[in-house]
Amino acid sequence: MQAPQDAKVAMGKGMDTKFLVETPIASQLHVETLTFHGLYTRVQGLIDRSIYPKPSGIERWSMRIAVIAAIVGIVSGLWLVHWVPVSILLPITVTCLLVEIGGFAVNGVLSVLRQYQQYLQPRLSHAKEMDSEFAQWRALVGELQRFPKIEREQRLRFATALRAGMVDRMGLLYGGLQRLGPFPLIVALFVQYQAWKKGGWAGVFDVGLAGGILIFFIALLYVAAWLLISQRIRLDTYINLLEASLQGH
Repeated sequence: MQAPQDAKVAMGKGMDTKFLVETPIASQLHVETLTFHGLYTRVQGLIDRSIYPKPSGIERWSMRIAVIAAIVGIVSGLWLVHWVPVSILLPITVTCLLVEIGGFAVNGVLSVLRQYQQYLQPRLSHAKEMDSEFAQWRALVGELQRFPKIEREQRLRFATALRAGMVDRMGLLYGGLQRLGPFPLIVALFVQYQAWKKGGWAGVFDVGLAGGILIFFIALLYVAAWLLISQRIRLDTYINLLEASLQGH
């Protein structure tokens, strides 16, 4: 009687072992779920694609070198003059100026050679760009439609509520977002300095400690506003994609 029981136990162990070998381990299973990180990756890939050629390394580095030369020239010409002799600072400032002009010139020429076609035929280039973006948009919507509908609806409700809260908070802090654009800022600077005369830079920088702190926080809030606007635009993109994927089903 003992032998049949041992045989059954051995058979059971063999079946269990075979079952464990043929069955995938749960930790190795990978089921893709809809996440905002995955949505960000897909949208970022869509933005990086363009019908126009990308800037070359020379074009990018020429801009960086020009900006660095401009910063070094401004620092050496305005602040270091009080501690370093002019005979030493003058060659440095002139060199930085020449490097800056050369860098911006190279960047501008390469940028024009890369994008001149869209300026010669702006309407045709814009139509081709829209066709390319629409094809990428439709492909992305199709990818989202593979996820369960309930997941898309949940994330759509969450993103919509988040956008509403962001709009309310930004409205309380900045007012209308149209005031944060570069054109109103240029108009304000023109009105402020329309009576400026040559040699009047001393009055521009003649501010006290309280005024300097106020100017710093104004600039900081302006930069923060643009960062929030970029997040708001990306959030609108997520909502539009999720809504389009739901309308297709």
